[in-house]
Amino acid sequence: MLSLIAQVTSAVAKKAAHNPIHFIIVPSFLAAIAYLAIVDEYILEDSLSFLEGSVNTNTKSYYYPPTDSTASTDDWIQIQDVNQYPDAKRYYVVPTKFKPVLNHELPHLNHTIAGPSVFEPIIVSETAPESVETLVEDGITWKLGPFNRISKYYDYFTHALANIQDSIQKADNFDIVLIIVAYLAMWYTLIKVFIDMRQFGSQFWLAFSTLTSSVFAFLFGLFTSIYIINAKVSLMSLSEGIPFLVAIIGFKHKVSIAGKVSRKSTGSEEVSDIVAEAISSHTLSMLRDHVVVIGALFSCAAYAHRVTRLRNFCILSGLILTFDLILVYTMFPAILGLKVEIKRARRTEAIQEALEEEGISHVLAAQVAEQSATLEHPTESTPFFSSSSSILSAKVAMTIGLFAFHVFWLGSSWLYSKDDTESLTSMLSFKSQTEIAPLTQLLTNQVKVDPQGTIITIFPTQYYHPVGFLVKVEDVITIAWEKFNDAIQDSILSKFIIFGLAISVVINMYFLNAARYQVNATKILIEKKEKVTIEKNQAEQQLAQAQQKKIYESDDESEESVTPREPLPLDQCIEIMKTGNTKTLTNSEVTNLVVNGKLPLYALEKQLGDNTRAVVVRRSAIAKIADVPVLDTNRLPWKHYDYDRVFGACCENVIGYMPLPVGVAGPLLVDGKPYQIPMATTEGCLVASAMRGCKAINAGGGVQTVLTKDGMTRGPCVRFPTLARAGAAKLWIDSEEGQRTVKKAFNSTSRFARLQHIQTALAGTLLFIRFRTTTGDAMGMNMISKGVEYSLKYMVEQCGWEDMEVISVSGNYCIDKKPAAINWIEGRGKSIVAEARIPKDVVAKVLKSDVDALVELNVAKNLVGSAMAGSVGGFNAHAANMVTAIYLACGQDPAQNVESSNCITLMDKDKVTGDLNISVSMPSIEVGTIGGGTILEPQGAMLELLGVRGPHPTNPGDNARQLAKIVASAVLAAELSLCSALAAGHLVSAHMQHNRNTPAAVPAAAPVAAAPVVNGNGSPVDIKRLQEGSITCIKS
Repeated sequence: MLSLIAQVTSAVAKKAAHNPIHFIIVPSFLAAIAYLAIVDEYILEDSLSFLEGSVNTNTKSYYYPPTDSTASTDDWIQIQDVNQYPDAKRYYVVPTKFKPVLNHELPHLNHTIAGPSVFEPIIVSETAPESVETLVEDGITWKLGPFNRISKYYDYFTHALANIQDSIQKADNFDIVLIIVAYLAMWYTLIKVFIDMRQFGSQFWLAFSTLTSSVFAFLFGLFTSIYIINAKVSLMSLSEGIPFLVAIIGFKHKVSIAGKVSRKSTGSEEVSDIVAEAISSHTLSMLRDHVVVIGALFSCAAYAHRVTRLRNFCILSGLILTFDLILVYTMFPAILGLKVEIKRARRTEAIQEALEEEGISHVLAAQVAEQSATLEHPTESTPFFSSSSSILSAKVAMTIGLFAFHVFWLGSSWLYSKDDTESLTSMLSFKSQTEIAPLTQLLTNQVKVDPQGTIITIFPTQYYHPVGFLVKVEDVITIAWEKFNDAIQDSILSKFIIFGLAISVVINMYFLNAARYQVNATKILIEKKEKVTIEKNQAEQQLAQAQQKKIYESDDESEESVTPREPLPLDQCIEIMKTGNTKTLTNSEVTNLVVNGKLPLYALEKQLGDNTRAVVVRRSAIAKIADVPVLDTNRLPWKHYDYDRVFGACCENVIGYMPLPVGVAGPLLVDGKPYQIPMATTEGCLVASAMRGCKAINAGGGVQTVLTKDGMTRGPCVRFPTLARAGAAKLWIDSEEGQRTVKKAFNSTSRFARLQHIQTALAGTLLFIRFRTTTGDAMGMNMISKGVEYSLKYMVEQCGWEDMEVISVSGNYCIDKKPAAINWIEGRGKSIVAEARIPKDVVAKVLKSDVDALVELNVAKNLVGSAMAGSVGGFNAHAANMVTAIYLACGQDPAQNVESSNCITLMDKDKVTGDLNISVSMPSIEVGTIGGGTILEPQGAMLELLGVRGPHPTNPGDNARQLAKIVASAVLAAELSLCSALAAGHLVSAHMQHNRNTPAAVPAAAPVAAAPVVNGNGSPVDIKRLQEGSITCIKS
């Protein structure tokens, strides 16, 4: 039974995730209806009931019987209908209240008497008063404030505050404390939802949507309890009970489901399958928790049926949880599915933008981004068009739709079956407008009683405010709002609004389905165009394709092949090439054009329109031109490679690819996470050495890393006509104004590159400017170069440096691919420090060495020896080995190992435990996870092995920074292993054993006398350990 329930809920969730707009719009529409009904039940009823019990709610009238005696307030009688006493003398009383203005007198009013204060005069007149909208006195204009202004919200607040104060005064202290604790717990629960969702990469919308689904459940439950079960809960009970319900139930299941979906969203499964599996895995626990609580609530309602308030609230709580459970299986999966699809679409778009900023062509960038999305999610078609605009418009349409529906209710009267002349504004009355000043002795003393009776009619207090900026703004807002209400109140226009909302929903549903099931529109046009071209040239290409098939697929001359036609003469081939039909020629004819100098080697891809065929022709042509028949063989492979990604991005004049063996060292714990580190190398023992270092480091708890700086550099060289101008430019660039100006210009060129700092150096009239910028997840040289070029142009055209001459965009002040002290001191790329602690017993058992020997060797070799050699950044054993191997495997620029290998290795012995502390500091690791060689599939696969392929989905730059940390950690492992071998004195024996064709056996007579003595103690145990270490695979 439980498995059946799980299957059903999983199927419903899958359907909701597959059709998210349907499952979001429908509950939203129903929730809007429920909301309007609830507002009608609570708000309007309460506001209108405030006026009940009075026929004339605008005034209060008092009657004094005929007499000649002095009037007393006790003798006045409040009356409802003044028409009952037609002969009585009438007095009209209008209290006024002015907002005081410093050093200005109040305006003069006729027929006034002194009120409770100087700012509250009272008008007493024998004739009906006329409303005075404005008063002017001493240059100040006072305006009468109507009741339907923005100040009404202040009245709402004060009225609610008064009710709260009244409730607190009547409640017990224990109850007050309990309610306060409940509210604090509720707010903590709500805030924690946002904090938890941020861990899954959503700053706001996922948490907001989670709370929204729960609010909808509350609205549905409240609507059902009022209109279906007839168990209305008072506002006081809601305000007291809901905090307890929220704090007790919480959102743990929804957060857990969202977390599971978020973790699997980067995988290859379909969105609907991911969401369905997450819902299914939580079904039993959710049902258990909800059924138990719902059963308890309904049991309480049945048991306490005589306690109406408790019964009604228990019913409401049970209904809320029931609807919340339903929405978890319907609306919530739709929200999660939509979120994942948007995330995937944005990632594809981010990959394309980053590639284009790295200088890759738009077509290739789009292709790589699309293929990356296909590899990440192979079971899905292109989830969106080139942007996520359709999904964003769906979100905007839903938000605006709900708001417009509420505004439509607020401004329309026909929804409530009221008379057309009665607007909703007149229905909403506020406390400040219905309060009538009481009859006081001060008033009765100013009135002369009449022998035929006297009537005093008191009007509401009139409030006058000095006209200022805020009042004028309030007037504009009020007028605009009233006009808007009048417009949408129209019986025809209002229906157009609803119709437009419905059309918007339908269109967005269509766009989402079209985006999911159709391919990119541009791709369709390209395919159609290519199809027409193919059909047009099919007859002409048939023979060429047959020849091409022969070349591509024949590895052996004995294989059956199609007999080619007789080659065309050179002159005829030239004429065909000039007409743009080179692709119709056979490979041998195109080769003949190249060999005779009529077609450049670099133009083959453009002329043939086929990158793979261009490689074949180029190999054949070079084999003839240079007389190198090796290219006619398969010794340099060329088949089964994606040359489309190479052309225009990675290499030119391509004739094949160079296979390199790739090994894996690991796992290596880096900041608590294990990594298998790929290494492309032809140097034996390097991977094995790194493996041994990884094992020792893991035994000590892994590597801890710190990123100290992140900024790629480009250092252009500019020249000025005089030294004075060059010096002035340097001072301006170094100033705060110059830094700010250039930074603004630079940042405008890229979405990812952000200028951090500019460093300058002056040599005569030559000024060198070193830009240091972040570049997201790209290595970023092309990105920076574009920004630098624009910044220099901006300085010339906009900043008054017209005499500045740009010598070179790269003036070797960067400095790139050359050893330099500035990179060692200032850093370039990612500056990483990696550290590990190796227990002394691990040093002895795994590394076959000794802590003291390692510390001594590191000082003598890596520090003193490198210093004696005058090294800059070379205070290490073999950092370049690991850097280059990882760079080749992961598509990095191998030439940048020059500065990336800058490293200082430090070792010391812990004074307490005797363990080995080892660290590497690498200030200039230059890596990227997008662009360059990373677009090639084998290299991209190795980045995917490390979990850092492409741009980081939520925090650009994190993937590249993590790759730099992995590189530094791998260097740490290799440094540890090599130094241990050197300290143990078995470097040569290891090299000889693992790099010879003949089996290398351990010598029968071990050279015991030559074994190193550690700390002067040549004990048999140490000698045996060092002999065991001699078989360790290591090589420097």
